[in-house]
Amino acid sequence: MAVEGKVAKILGNNEIVINRGRIDSVRHGMVFEVFTEGGEEVWDPDTGETLGTVEDVKAKAEVTEVKDRLAIARLQSGQQMPLGAAGMGEMQEQLQRMFGQMFGDDVRVQGFGMNPGQSDDDSDDDLESMIGGPLKDLSQVQVGDAVREVRETQSRKPGRFG
Repeated sequence: MAVEGKVAKILGNNEIVINRGRIDSVRHGMVFEVFTEGGEEVWDPDTGETLGTVEDVKAKAEVTEVKDRLAIARLQSGQQMPLGAAGMGEMQEQLQRMFGQMFGDDVRVQGFGMNPGQSDDDSDDDLESMIGGPLKDLSQVQVGDAVREVRETQSRKPGRFG
C-alpha cells in the first residue's frame, strides 16, 4: 500500500516536511506527489452537470532525510514554493479559468478589484476584504496539502519468455 500523509511544514531551500517517517515505511529516495485533498470539480460544458473531481498535482518531492515520525523531501526542479498572496495578474488568470469552466469561455474577468492608480499590493488588500479572508495561491505547495507515494510502473516489454 502506498504511503500517504500531509505537508507538515515548509522549509527554505525548496524543502517540505512530511508527517510520515521511518515507522510509516518511508525511505530515503522515495518520491511523493503533493496535491490538494478532495480535488477540483469538473463541469460538463454542454449540460452544466458535474462530472466528478480530478486531483491537481502541485509538485513532486524526493525524500532526502528520514526520521522516526517525519521525512524531509526536496521539491523537484521547476516546482514553486508558496509566495503569499497571488498578484493581480495571477488572480485574474485563475478567476478567468474558473469562471470559464463554470459559465463558458465567453465570460471575461477584467480589472477585478482594481481602482485606477491603485498598486497591486493595495488591490490584494481590497480583494481580501471583498472575499472575507486572505488570498492564497492554490497552485503552490502549502501546509496541510496531501502527499502520496508515487509508485513507478514498469511497462512490460515483450521478450523471449514473455
